[in-house]
Parts: sequence; C-alpha cells; structure tokens
Amino acid sequence: THPLWLKNPKDCTEEEYREFYRKVFHDFKDPLFWIHLNMDYPFNLKGILYFPKLKHEYETIEGQIKLYYNQVFVADNIKEVIPEFLMLLKGVIDCPDLPLNVSRSFLQNDGFVNKISSHIIKKVADKLTSLFEKERESYNKYWDDINPFVKNGCIREPKFFDRVKDAIVYKTTEGQFVTLKEYREKTGDTNKDRIFYVTDEKQQAQYIKLFREYGIEPVIMNTLIDNHFMQFLETKEKDLKFTRVDSDISDIMKDSENKEENEKITGELEKIFRQAVGNDKLKVRVEALKSTSVPGMILLPE
Repeated sequence: THPLWLKNPKDCTEEEYREFYRKVFHDFKDPLFWIHLNMDYPFNLKGILYFPKLKHEYETIEGQIKLYYNQVFVADNIKEVIPEFLMLLKGVIDCPDLPLNVSRSFLQNDGFVNKISSHIIKKVADKLTSLFEKERESYNKYWDDINPFVKNGCIREPKFFDRVKDAIVYKTTEGQFVTLKEYREKTGDTNKDRIFYVTDEKQQAQYIKLFREYGIEPVIMNTLIDNHFMQFLETKEKDLKFTRVDSDISDIMKDSENKEENEKITGELEKIFRQAVGNDKLKVRVEALKSTSVPGMILLPE
C-alpha cells in the first residue's frame, strides 16, 4: 500500500532497505549499498537501485530493474529507459511521467525519456564518487565486487565515465587500492606514462619481486573486462600505456653501460632462437639489468 521507494529516504532504515531487497529479488545475500531516487522536478521519479555482489561473474549475472507506473508494475529491464550497463543492478523505478502508451522505438528516441536515463546515470555516478570521497575505506572494500560494473559502464556510457573517472581505483599486488594519479605519484617521473600490471600473481611472482626492488608495485588486471577496459583507457588518455610485467621492463631497471656487450649477446642469442623455433625473422633484444637478484629472464611482447 505504501512501497518503500515512495517513502522519504530519511524515514527509511537500513534494515527496511535490506528486507525489501530480500523480498523483492529473493536474494538472501545482503546488497553492498543502494541509491534511493527521490525526484519531483523536472519530472517525477522514485526508486531504489541496489548494488549486489558481482565478483567476476558479471557476464553470467543478469540484474533486475523493475519499472513501475504509479505503483503499477510495467516490465523488467526496459533498456529504452534504463541504460543497458545498469542492468547488472537490482532495483525498482517508478516514473508516472513516462509515455508508456507508445512503441518502444518511440521511447528510445524520445528526448524526455533520454533525460530520465541521463538522470539515473548521474545519480549512480554521484553515489560512487561520494562513497569514494567520503568513505574511501568502504569504497575500497566494495571495489572487488563493483569494479566489473564500473568498468563496463565506463566503456558503454561516456557520461558515466566522465563522472566516475577520478574514482576508478586499481588493486595492487600488495592489496592497496590506488587511483591513476596516486599510482603515478608512487612510481615517479620515469614511469608516469605506464601502468605495469599482472594477470597471474603466482606465475608472475618473479617479475613482481623484480619490480618491487625499484619501488614499482604492479596492479592486478585479471578479468575479461580488464582487457577491454585497458584498451578503452588508452584511447581516452593519450599518454597512458598499460604494460604487462612480463612483456617489458622499466628503463630504471636497465644497465645501459655495456651496450656493445649487449649487442654481441643479442646477435648470438638471436641465431640460437631463430634456429630453435624455425623462424628467420624472429627479433631478439637483450637488456642488462641492474638487479643482482635476477640472473636472467625471457620477456614475450604482448
């Protein structure tokens, strides 16, 4: 008779939000957090959007956003009104101003509907940036769960990316969460344009150890969405390059004093490798390291 989404957010308790989530979505895992939409102008929009625990299985998880018209259920997941990347969330949206007596193709091209969609994107982005700025510790704890959603949203929706780009964090192999700016400050001027990352901490443990000797802490990028996200960011940030730890080494690690010896070894090794793999066009490059803890390593370009 009086749905939770119609109540003033100030009058709702955390337990009420959780109980509503469990009853409506039959999910007995508590949501991470939620956003209560409560808008009267320039259009009437009420609702609650929940962030469920996504982990890395986001490809197989379908959220559920129920659309209501004056408390009357209309349908689930109407992508003409709700941006597709938000479908990973669960929630209800009640908008009496929607022109529901028209075709879905009209909804898709209607300026008013686009404004509603843009407002929902804005509210979700604002919630994330607010958590990042005011509750950074909690935000970091949520990151493992919400990062597939955030990255997917950035790739799919430019408005969303513009609002959350400063709140994107990267988990390092030491378990710290850093922004791009913080990472650059830690690694210094030599590597400010590159982010070194790992895809398998165990397999790349020796490389992680080597990079740490020079004060460079790689970040973990080990999900399917990460490949797309890194490519996406490199198009947005022209001076940014993601480099896998086992595909290249930083300039600060190289011993550049013995160039002639390196060239000689390069020529000899190139012959051996070309013969071994049966490829006369194979290119080999030898670099001497300053480190004494690593006798040698083979790097394969990405």
